Amino acid sequence: EALIRWQHPTRGTVSPAIFIPTAEETGLIVPIGDWVLHEACRQNKAWQDAGLPPLIVCVNVSARQFRERNL
Repeated sequence: EALIRWQHPTRGTVSPAIFIPTAEETGLIVPIGDWVLHEACRQNKAWQDAGLPPLIVCVNVSARQFRERNL
């Protein structure tokens, strides 16, 4: 399991427990979630291209993301 972290320029590494609730409230969770999903797929493909067998990758999806038509 991997958890997203925010690399803030002055605060350093910010825990998802701090910024995810704000992202949910503001709707920014949608582009964040989209990026996470694409990166998980990209990484899985890179591992397969490197010779590893296909892996099952789980990604948490926000309830807010489920309301998006292009999920």
